[in-house]
Amino acid sequence: MISPSLTQSYARVLPETAAAPRERAPDAASLRATTGPLRILHLSALYPPYIVGGAERSVEHLAEELVAAGHTVAAACIAREPEPKSVRGGVTVYRMAHHNDFWLEDWPKASRFGRAWAKLKQQWNFAIAAEFGRVLDDFKPDIVNTHSLLDVSTLVWREAAKRGIPIVHTVCEYDLICGNAAMFKNGKPCERWHLGCKVVNAGKQITNRAVDAVVSVGTEILKTHVNHGLFTHLAPERRRVIFYSCTVPEGDPEARRRIDRTGKPMTFGYLGRINTEKGVGTLIDAFRRIGPGDWRCLVAGHAMDDSIERFKAQAEGLPIEFVGWAKPADFLSEIDVLVCPSFWAEPSPRTIYEAYTMGVPVIGAASGGIPELIGEDNADWLFTPGDDADLAARLRTVLARGRGDLPDERSFQHVIRESTSERVAEKYIDLYAELVAERRAART
Repeated sequence: MISPSLTQSYARVLPETAAAPRERAPDAASLRATTGPLRILHLSALYPPYIVGGAERSVEHLAEELVAAGHTVAAACIAREPEPKSVRGGVTVYRMAHHNDFWLEDWPKASRFGRAWAKLKQQWNFAIAAEFGRVLDDFKPDIVNTHSLLDVSTLVWREAAKRGIPIVHTVCEYDLICGNAAMFKNGKPCERWHLGCKVVNAGKQITNRAVDAVVSVGTEILKTHVNHGLFTHLAPERRRVIFYSCTVPEGDPEARRRIDRTGKPMTFGYLGRINTEKGVGTLIDAFRRIGPGDWRCLVAGHAMDDSIERFKAQAEGLPIEFVGWAKPADFLSEIDVLVCPSFWAEPSPRTIYEAYTMGVPVIGAASGGIPELIGEDNADWLFTPGDDADLAARLRTVLARGRGDLPDERSFQHVIRESTSERVAEKYIDLYAELVAERRAART
């Protein structure tokens, strides 16, 4: 049943959200004081300015916030060609040779057998482990925090463990259990763990035991990894959910609120990659059910292949405009409601964080980490993944209520508070301090 007010429906989820702030251990402040400034090394497949998704931005945000907090921070990543050590935003950056059969952006060009063989070999890539060992010896971190390890062998964990360095791994995608890191195959989410994925990820069932704590950007993706046998050796307090840190450069929610939209159609928006698993087809089908009217939809982003032409043809005759790449602050200032229609179990979409920061409400698919951000029981703003009729019903409700009944950033504080760079860094520092203090105590 639709609630009397869209604004009330958003406000209702605030005290119940699964992402409520985790109570910090009583001695967290003293632990931070005891350990003092730390030397922190991040490892992710990519690091800006090389970006293919939200993970790279999140690592950069965290690393630079840790620098601002007084810590010495480095970031390691792989590169098409290795580069000399450099400094970016106060962070020392190591760009290592990848030592794989081909570079991660060249996967589509390889044959199916070539991709499978490369994935199988990748988990035993001792060369990249040795490269990372040299980084460890050069930077000498107190703690290592790994993130997306797509195309990076988890043997790197053993290099840190051999040196007695505690390891935190941040789960932000499915690269430890899925060959394509998405758990999405043949146009639909995976309902079982395929044999091929088990084989090419078998080694990770062993190497993950070197990890001292795991952080996840969402509760559901953490459960999925544990259900697949990963991080089961860790005590519950060593498995934590910490949201992405999120900022919208040049974004101003108050300025957005002052924009005069009188006489303009209700504007919906989609921001992200344009493909099947992101639910773009479901979005178009839902608007097809509604038909032309006093609304429009802006679709921002790029397709990895020629699929955008298929979606354009599907949207023909509807007030749906494909606008290409868009600056988040400008795009979110232009729309009234963002739609996040992901068909796959998206861990924790950055676009929702960005929308909330700008005061834009979100209609989302009840998949992956989306309900955790919107509210598990928030039926007015959640729909069944892939169900265009259900999505159309949510869109009609927004149209019927009108622009004046839409919530703004004051209704989204449950996410905004927990995704500021400062708050996210504070939670990570607390965890780092616990692990470092524990390791130092064990040595005495």
